[in-house]
Amino acid sequence: MKPGVLAGISSQLPLGRNSEQPKCYDPSVLVGVPRTLARDVEGIDASKFEGHDLWNCWEVSWLDLQGKPVIQIGQLVVPANSPNLCESKSLKLYLNSLANEKIESEAAVIARIVNDLETVLGVRPRFSLYALDDNRFLIESPKGTCIDGVPVDLAVYEPDSLILQTDPNQTGAERLYSHLFRSNCPVTGQPDWATVVINYKAQERLFPESLLAYLVSYRNHTGFHEACVERIYEDLLGCLNPTELLVWAGFVRRGGLDINPVRSMTPINFLPPRLARH
Repeated sequence: MKPGVLAGISSQLPLGRNSEQPKCYDPSVLVGVPRTLARDVEGIDASKFEGHDLWNCWEVSWLDLQGKPVIQIGQLVVPANSPNLCESKSLKLYLNSLANEKIESEAAVIARIVNDLETVLGVRPRFSLYALDDNRFLIESPKGTCIDGVPVDLAVYEPDSLILQTDPNQTGAERLYSHLFRSNCPVTGQPDWATVVINYKAQERLFPESLLAYLVSYRNHTGFHEACVERIYEDLLGCLNPTELLVWAGFVRRGGLDINPVRSMTPINFLPPRLARH
């Protein structure tokens, strides 16, 4: 995506400009961004995949009725077919606006957040709260084979699906991952780092050198997290003609939030684990 694509709406987004932190609960700070904005530019056909975006919200805090702070980890799951994304900084501002709000229970916090986000997203998301020491947030390594040690000459830093190559003499059924993925925020121009995991089954096997070169080619690309994963998914779909395909990316935490898009050929309940860089 070219940096100028968002020129028409960038003035409305809190990301990339100074924003005053709300002193009290304020759902009006939430900003929705149409998914079609990025999908149209990238040429993404959303009918080709299922999936969701998992947001880990590490700083969800409010006051109990006695004024004592409560802090928990929130997990937000947004369906990939939602009309809108929630702009990330606006979600940060919104969650922080709860910090001085007295709320009677966790259930009431969840209901409030879900209701407010439904208005912005256009669908009802799932939101859960967990204790800070919940073992589901223990750091894990991705399952599969890391391709980062594969020797390869790299010279292309804008995505090109023609980089992907397969071996017709080998049937493919494997899970591969790389920590070397980088793209750039369309609003701020700042880099976004991620671990990308690909699980597929096909009649031909990917050459790992070509997959690594393809993922690295996003290094100077400007695009939202979700659209980058969708483009990777569609390029692999076209290259492999697979019977199974799942692509997910764990993006590095920014502002107390990390976003983990998951795209698959079939509906899936998989929620990405916490990785070391989260």
